[in-house]
Amino acid sequence: MKKLSSMPESPSAPPVQRNWWVYVVLILVCVVNFLPYLRVVMTGFMDGATSSSATPIWFFTPSLEAFDYLIFEKGIMKNFFNSVVVSLASTFFSVTIGMFCAYALARYDFPGRDDVSFWVLTNRMMPPVAVLIPIFVTFQTAGLLDTLLGLIILYTAMQLPFVVWMLTGYFRDIPRRYEESAMVDGDTWFAAFRKVTLPIMAPSITATAIFVMILSWNEFAFATFLTSNQAKTMPPAIMAYSIGADIKWNVLGAAVVLITAPLILFVLLLQRQLISGLSQGVVRK
Repeated sequence: MKKLSSMPESPSAPPVQRNWWVYVVLILVCVVNFLPYLRVVMTGFMDGATSSSATPIWFFTPSLEAFDYLIFEKGIMKNFFNSVVVSLASTFFSVTIGMFCAYALARYDFPGRDDVSFWVLTNRMMPPVAVLIPIFVTFQTAGLLDTLLGLIILYTAMQLPFVVWMLTGYFRDIPRRYEESAMVDGDTWFAAFRKVTLPIMAPSITATAIFVMILSWNEFAFATFLTSNQAKTMPPAIMAYSIGADIKWNVLGAAVVLITAPLILFVLLLQRQLISGLSQGVVRK
């Protein structure tokens, strides 16, 4: 009996080439981008004399003097609360309304659909300064100046084009036959949308909501000119500490920490959903 020949060995996989210089460049870029923010954060934890020193000081005794001044003397937490309310509310309404607008543009073929899509996108191209005066007059007439409701309505309208533009492409990547199969089983279009399309779209909607939240939180121009005291958000409130002849650098640093820390924590907590949403669109038709 002949001895069976052994199976030919599969060729070994080529060794993975690791470009070490890519990691070096990435580390350098991260350091260059992180160092200025690190310096600002450190300044926020300095006392007044240390932060005003002519030479940079890297080793010091941390102090909460600036945070105490902002929170208890200046009442900046009221501006923080206004930013939270306006950002969350405008994000919810813009994503909810924009989601259905994007669904209609992606699923239904009607005359002028491409023109409507382009018109929605052009609304995002307009600089805020171009419509600042008309919006100010409109808000003054409607009694919406210095109100949270006014900012929520405005931010919702501002972010709608972005939401529609982001989600329309994602809806088009989802095969229509998924919804048609659900409707064949007796579901309405809304039930099919809720049971089939919405769960698939959840990562993309979450990623879009994160971007909208960041844009609403950081909005400066309209928040400056349309609010004065009651509805002032964090960006215009912080501006008051960066102008004038006698700038308290530790107070300015503490204010920057207060406005950026929530966003950083928010993105870190939802980074998995953000990456998943941005990478969605590989659904095979």
